[in-house]
Amino acid sequence: MQEQFLTPDAPRDTGWKKDGKARGIYWRKRTSGSKRWGYYADGTIIGATSRRAAIDGKARSTLRKGVTVRPPSTSVRICDLAAEVREAKRRKLREWSFTCFERALDNVLLPELGHLKPAQASPDRIARLIQDLEEDGLSPSSIRRYLSPLGPIFKLAMRRGLLASSPLELLLDDERPRGGGIRKHYVWSAAEVSALIAAADKLAQRPEANYNYAPLLQLLVLTGLRVGEALALQWENVDLEAGELCVCASLGRTGELNPPKTTAGARTVPLSPGLVDLLARLKPVDATDQEFVFASTRGGRPIAYGNFRRRGFEKAIEAAGLAGRGITIHGLRSAAASILVRQGLTPVEVAAVLGHTDANITLKVYARLFDKPDLAARIRLAQTAVLTPVVN
Repeated sequence: MQEQFLTPDAPRDTGWKKDGKARGIYWRKRTSGSKRWGYYADGTIIGATSRRAAIDGKARSTLRKGVTVRPPSTSVRICDLAAEVREAKRRKLREWSFTCFERALDNVLLPELGHLKPAQASPDRIARLIQDLEEDGLSPSSIRRYLSPLGPIFKLAMRRGLLASSPLELLLDDERPRGGGIRKHYVWSAAEVSALIAAADKLAQRPEANYNYAPLLQLLVLTGLRVGEALALQWENVDLEAGELCVCASLGRTGELNPPKTTAGARTVPLSPGLVDLLARLKPVDATDQEFVFASTRGGRPIAYGNFRRRGFEKAIEAAGLAGRGITIHGLRSAAASILVRQGLTPVEVAAVLGHTDANITLKVYARLFDKPDLAARIRLAQTAVLTPVVN
């Protein structure tokens, strides 16, 4: 604890004298004859263990005094903070993600809350907004997506001294949008995977087919690549001799090339001999390294995501008899996960193939796949081992 003494303006009998060499440094004699050191700060002399400690203490107090903290502005509104957050997100997010972020701001949050000061956006106000969105028929996942910009906005307000805590943290559990978290992925059987691939091949052979989407569909089903990762593949990323491909980029919904979704998304994926043959047949003789593997017929660019979804994926799902089961393009990754799990790969190994940062994500998303069919039999075997008497 720092010891405080009388101020220099007190009567002379305090014994404090100026150091004479260092400004703001004082000393006085103890009864033992040694010197007691101190420094002047905040209207008083504060004791120190030595002259050096007194000088350091004075320097720190001067530095604190020189730092001026501006009082928080009382005129800042949520729309002002949102403008700063928008610009920060514009530099960081992918084009499609930023478009969704802007939609949440411009269509929901700013019309409802933009005119308010941060302190006026109370938890009750946020809870009413959530209730209104629920009554409009929005799903819980959509509501969470619309509210997501509020997190960084309230953080910025707290940093500026405009809020003591985020109103989002004070919402009751019953006031938060519930459900619609991790999507329940379709569990594929081996027969369904084969049926989908066969249907895609059959569709490609029709005279009216403008493009053969079967190789792309088969690659997605068997490797677990995200559709953007597959569409961004160039021939320099495919090593047919080694039997592997390198995921180095992802194609955005608006046609821009982006880095992989996560650091783990940049990965090398092994290819079976069948996939190697498939890609070898697909590669033109005069193809350059920079050409896209799944190039459009007009050349220069990969096929459009929308065209693949409508003309390739949806038609193949219908032809394979899998329509109406809630299977999405992203659900093709669960088909790949089903194949890998049935071959005995661990969650860590499946995560590496799919490009998940953490194997826990793989377990949460594809938990049902790791419930192997022989679970009941293994439980009975364990019970029998315990109950069977030991024969000497």
